[in-house]
Amino acid sequence: MNLLDGLPKEVANSLIEKSHGILETDEFCELHPRYKKMLRPDGETVCPVCYRERRDKIVANEKSKEYYTNTVDGKRQYLYEESIVSNKLIFDKGLKEFEERSDLEKGLKEKSKRLIQPLASLEPVTVYLQGNAGTGKSHLAMAMLKNANQLSKGNRCLFVNFPTLQQRIRASYDNKYAEDSESVYINKMVGASILVLDDIANEVNPSNLQGRVSDFSARILYAVMEARAESKPTIITSNIAWEELQKLLDPRVVSRMSHRLTLISFDKVSDKRKGK
Repeated sequence: MNLLDGLPKEVANSLIEKSHGILETDEFCELHPRYKKMLRPDGETVCPVCYRERRDKIVANEKSKEYYTNTVDGKRQYLYEESIVSNKLIFDKGLKEFEERSDLEKGLKEKSKRLIQPLASLEPVTVYLQGNAGTGKSHLAMAMLKNANQLSKGNRCLFVNFPTLQQRIRASYDNKYAEDSESVYINKMVGASILVLDDIANEVNPSNLQGRVSDFSARILYAVMEARAESKPTIITSNIAWEELQKLLDPRVVSRMSHRLTLISFDKVSDKRKGK
């Protein structure tokens, strides 16, 4: 609603001039109920607190962008500041902390070590870690990413827990003031030099393969992999075996994920969390 509608032109112009083009409305802010929304010259209605927060965030983002883009330390720190995780303890996971309870687990660790240099060199490989929950897939994925992050001097690394990402994107649909939209998250994943997509196809029960990969998940996966395939390295973890995942995903997504694919199977590894 334009508060100036119906007013004589000279009165409307006088109000605009005295208020510097910003007028108070009778509508209160949903997020800050003490404050009334203001009508800006461009027709937008927004409360002063929301406007200030949005402006401050833009300034902070620009400063962060400059730091993460133009400095080696900033690029290395990008992993810890911009990753999307369900539990920040994942950042403590490294090769030294990976338990080798069997020759199989020792072999998995060694295979992961050999992949660090190609990842750090930005070879466009895809690494797929498959196996049951609690076997250490996310641990080794983070370990590879952290080591590649240290070896590289100008790369930005990103770890994204897929279920947490889905929650954040869905939440943004209900918040018209959200700065982080689906497209922002996708661009961030596409732009990362080295990316981990953790726990994809989480909608599917791995024991009986009941369920399906949602159109929502498939859309995000396709957008990310379409842009990254054959150009940037990506590490993916899932409870679903690669052979089964191919049946659940759009062939176009499978094709992108298959480029220079390395499989690391945890199928015979027991849950490390049991008994702790």
